[in-house]
Parts: sequence; structure tokens; C-alpha cells
Amino acid sequence: MLSNLFLQLTHIELLISYPVKDILTLIKRDPRFNVKLLNDIYFEDSFVDESVHRLMMNNVVNWLYERGENPDEFVQRIMDRCATFEAIPARSVLRSYLPYVSQFYATEDVRQLCLDIIPKRYPLLSNAKFLHRELVDGFRKEYFTYRFDSPGMLITNPMRWFNGLVQIGAILLNTPPYEKIEYKACQTSFAEALENRATAEVRDNKVFVNGRQVGEYKTFGDCLAEYGLDWEFDAEKKMACIRATEDVVDEKVGAVLIQKGCYYGAPASVVYFDYKANVVAPEPFNKLMSAVVKQEFDSWEPIQKAQEQLLEAMNDSVTIIYYKSDDSISVNNKHLMRNVPARILRNLLREYSATGREEFENREFKRDPSICMDPLRPNFESRLNRVIAHINGSDDPEHPSEGVKKFFEIERHRRGGFRFVPKCKIIFHEE
Repeated sequence: MLSNLFLQLTHIELLISYPVKDILTLIKRDPRFNVKLLNDIYFEDSFVDESVHRLMMNNVVNWLYERGENPDEFVQRIMDRCATFEAIPARSVLRSYLPYVSQFYATEDVRQLCLDIIPKRYPLLSNAKFLHRELVDGFRKEYFTYRFDSPGMLITNPMRWFNGLVQIGAILLNTPPYEKIEYKACQTSFAEALENRATAEVRDNKVFVNGRQVGEYKTFGDCLAEYGLDWEFDAEKKMACIRATEDVVDEKVGAVLIQKGCYYGAPASVVYFDYKANVVAPEPFNKLMSAVVKQEFDSWEPIQKAQEQLLEAMNDSVTIIYYKSDDSISVNNKHLMRNVPARILRNLLREYSATGREEFENREFKRDPSICMDPLRPNFESRLNRVIAHINGSDDPEHPSEGVKKFFEIERHRRGGFRFVPKCKIIFHEE
């Protein structure tokens, strides 16, 4: 079991940045998301196991990509909120530092001490230690190594998250972020680092992505020699790695997938820190204490409200029935629509209930003679508009309705297609 602290920060960012209906699309990705799990993630001082951590973080990354968003920017937003002490679980953070408070008030370098206590604060890191440390022209240049006994146990690709977590430690203790953090080697394989956003191929011990050479096979010993580092396990020096010769950036969202100079698939991760020495915060816990006091009043209420709305939406359900006898649809026993609009929604719900599909093409419905009788003039768009009007609440006196938008919607998000957006559990059947 491990602390839920970083999952808390991630979940809070979701609650602040996205409406509940969007977060529900993330929750629906995996049936293991349930109310208990979200409460374990949200409430302070909770603990989760590694599988929960991996479930949450992998799904967040994939969900962001599907939305056309950059996961690197998501992590940066978390860091920005921490820098302003906005919406952080202050009590949990402060409690995690309690064993080290006296050390931070005595140290000459707060940020170096933040790195020193990483092995103690994160016991899941195996064999964590510094390989080399030196002071050059007022800057500390340090190589830190760690490994997971089971690579990918917390998330398939932990690189951006580890960097963010380290930076947050310095920021929350009232000091600037580290000037440079770079992975020189990582246990993440080259293929995993691509996060299914591109495909690599190997030819003559060289690695290509989209026809461009971006890597070459080396050994972990080559990495150690390149950076002048000693290693105690000779057998591991012979392990094959892929050294990135170029950055690989996702074409759609701009996320950095592969970092030039990093050795992928190494037996351990090696992280390089380059930062100004002897940065001291006179009161390293002052802002954290202020945030704790502030959160006793009303600053936490919007986040708590969003969490309650999300849980309520997860527990909610709606029953939709299509009646063959009069070609109509009811929602929770209230008439919604009939005839062609009812058939459109019926066909949509049949597919959604059977497969979970939410994206639809107009042409699927234009080919159905029960919806578009004239294939030359299908006029489907206007018929779909009527369905949307009923869902939103129609002014048509023949179809009075208050709308059912709180249960589901239809979004015309692109030309030639539309999206079904469920906001709760949909129970559909025909009679």
C-alpha cells in the first residue's frame, strides 16, 4: 500500500479543470472505477495499492490523448497550482513532511534535502541513491538512480510524473523548481515510452519512427561511460538498451514521447539534476501552514462540490424504454419522443447498450429505410436536430418535455458524425 498523495493532486486537477460529464467519460473507461476507489483517491491520508495507482494514471494519460490534450501540460498545471498553493491537499502534504521538519529548518540547501529524503519518502523505489554529486560554479550537478522491482508497477511510463513529483517537493517548501531535471536512463522500454502514439521499427540495430532514425542499440555500460558513472553490478552493464538520438514528439498534441540522449529499457533509471546550490527558504513550511488554515474555511468547497457531483452522477441511472406498439420512447416512465426521432434514438441506444460505442456516423442512419425513406433526399440532419431538441427540452406543444440533458446528450462535434454522451448508467430495453 502507498500514500494516495499524488493521485489526490491528479484527481483534484481533474475536478477543477473539467466538468463532471467529461470526467465521467474517463471513469467509464474501466469498470474498476467505482465510488470506493474515487473516495480512496480523494480523501486525505488514504492508502491505495499499486494496481490502483497504475489504473488511474494510465487511464488519465490515454484519456488526455483521446481528447487531443498533452499529458505534459496536465502535469505542468498541477505544478502551477502547487506554486500558487491553490487547491492542494495541504494537510496531507504537511503530514508527509513531519518526520523531516527539523532538518529543513537546519539545512543550508532546502532543495538538496528534498532530494536526499526521496528514498525515505518513497519506499517503493528500490536501491535509490546518488551515483555522483559535485558543486560547479555554484550549481549542484547530481546523478540519482532508482529502480522499480517490477517496472511499470505504478504507471507504464513514469518519467513525466516522476519529474513533476520531484519539482512539487521543492515548490511546496517555498523554493523555486529545479533548473534542470533530465532522464539519462530509464527502465521504461522504448515501445512503452511511445505510449501507442507512434510505431517503431528496427533495422540494422537502428530504431526508426515514421521512417526517421531516432535511436540505436547500445548497452547500459555505454550510458554509464558517457556520463562517467560507476556501477556495482557488472552483469547489468552488458544489458541492451536503446539510446535515443533524436526527440520524438507526438504529432497531434506535442507531447515529448522520446527524449534525446536517454537510454530506454535500462536495468535502472538514472536522473540528472542541475540546480543552483544553497537555496534556503527561511520559513519552508509557512505557505503550507497558511494553506491548511485557509482550507478550514471555504476555499475547498468548490472542489468538494465537484467530487460530490461526480459520485452522484456515478450512482445515478436512467431507464429508457422503446415501445414498439406506438413507436415511442420514454425516459424514467415519462414520454420523450415518437416516430422517426424515437427510431434514431432507439438505434443509437441499441448499439451503445451492446458495444458501448458512443461515436456514430450520419451515413449509418441514412441507410436505414425506417429513418430515411428517400435515399436521394435523406434529410437526416434535420431529423437528428429534432432528437436533440427533445433531449434539450422541446417547445413543440405535441411533445412537451423538460429535457433529459442531465442523463444524456447528443453532441454534433464534427461534420458527418455525432457523439452520444451518457452522464449516468443507461438502462435500455424494448417492449
